[in-house]
Amino acid sequence: MHELSVAMSLLDEIGNVVTREKATSAACVRLKVGRMSGIANDALLFAWDLARADTVASKAELHIENVDVVVFCSNCEQERAPLGPGRLICGVCGASAPKIVRGRELQLVAVEVVP
Repeated sequence: MHELSVAMSLLDEIGNVVTREKATSAACVRLKVGRMSGIANDALLFAWDLARADTVASKAELHIENVDVVVFCSNCEQERAPLGPGRLICGVCGASAPKIVRGRELQLVAVEVVP
């Protein structure tokens, strides 16, 4: 379950934010998780609950925004939604579209701190 190592890395960065902001703790954490990132939301939330104990984020809520996959179709010369999950095919013209523009990210978007 690599989600536990992801949660631990997030907690390291959250600790840096809390220190930098001269705060006491984090109240809310917002993430963007791409649907092709390999991260399972339920597993990440479970790992988060385990990892945050006795940290500056022990009471912080974790909010996950899922990011849909978007590919670049060189035939249409446009960013498009793919034909289906796991299929890197343009949903408009049906051409192969192997360049993923969005959908693989794991991004710490915001940390709400408590003074």
